[in-house]
Amino acid sequence: MVGRKERSVQEREVIVVGSGPAGSSCAKALRAEGVDVLVLERDALPRYKCCSGILFGQTQELIRRYFDAEAPASVMCTPEVMHASEVREWNAKEGYRPYYWEIDKDGKSFSPDYINIWRNLFDKWLLDLSTAEHCDRATVRSFEASAEHVQVRVEQADGSGQKDTREYRCRYLVGADGANSIVRRVLDSKSGRATEGRPVGILQSYFKVESLGSLEKGAFTVFFLPEVGEALSCVHQKGDHLLLCVGGFRGRKLRESIQTFRRFLSEQFGVRLGDWWRDEACQILLGRPVLGEDRVLLTGEAANFIYLNGEGISAAMDSGYRCGKAIARALREKERALPIYAGGIADIASHMKKCYAQVRFLVSQAT
Repeated sequence: MVGRKERSVQEREVIVVGSGPAGSSCAKALRAEGVDVLVLERDALPRYKCCSGILFGQTQELIRRYFDAEAPASVMCTPEVMHASEVREWNAKEGYRPYYWEIDKDGKSFSPDYINIWRNLFDKWLLDLSTAEHCDRATVRSFEASAEHVQVRVEQADGSGQKDTREYRCRYLVGADGANSIVRRVLDSKSGRATEGRPVGILQSYFKVESLGSLEKGAFTVFFLPEVGEALSCVHQKGDHLLLCVGGFRGRKLRESIQTFRRFLSEQFGVRLGDWWRDEACQILLGRPVLGEDRVLLTGEAANFIYLNGEGISAAMDSGYRCGKAIARALREKERALPIYAGGIADIASHMKKCYAQVRFLVSQAT
């Protein structure tokens, strides 16, 4: 039987749930303003994340702007750099054509040289740069918001599997824990609000590369294959492995989709894959931004911030940092953070609309 022990309430100014780019950027902004912040992560760090692991041009700029840094070689995998021209869509009738994961924002273009990284190492590096105190294996179970504070109940596990319950009280709680955010789910259950949009499940599988066949080495190739899934399928290299990514609506058996995709790559391109390494899964929800309620704010994919064709890191970093700045200002000026936050992300919301107008993510959108 798992042992549990109640602890006294710990006081923090801000608690950020989620240690990805949104959470780390939020924490960085808060720490720069001298705010006491704790980052909670449910998994053991460094943890894997379902993601292409590509830093597009805007993300690279945001790392420089918000963290005064460049992604180090220690978080990269080969091929380390991929040019925008190497990201292409293939179909049997036309062959290859360009595929875009990034467009100009507010009239500004970004570097076409993309960086290939391991998300587990990148996210931990970014979290360390934030200088925020963080605690992993910490799962939020519930919270209650009042006029002045948020009471947060957290299940804390150690390396041996022992768990206890910790109670925190903070001025603001930030949900930066992805599209399947526990913070957003609790907010929705309290308000009776239904989740908007239709979620798309994503599964990626890594296989040892034996031969790429006629696939171009180092390229990122996108396919729209209805026999595989309702969303795009794509493939690119991560070190000695090939990353296969498929997506579909609820009811689609994505592990079967991976095998169908694998057969397609073998038959069409002569790709030979060796041993399976690991799977990663998540869901994507394309919808309008949902910023939270009163002292509980949402950012990154928890708030539906996502850019062209599911690119999420740059939207996460930018919205996360601005969320932290809004909270810091609210604490300093004794105002409410939500209106400040809402006023500070207008350009992000506008860019999302521009991206959605050009989206090519679902098979039904591929023409």
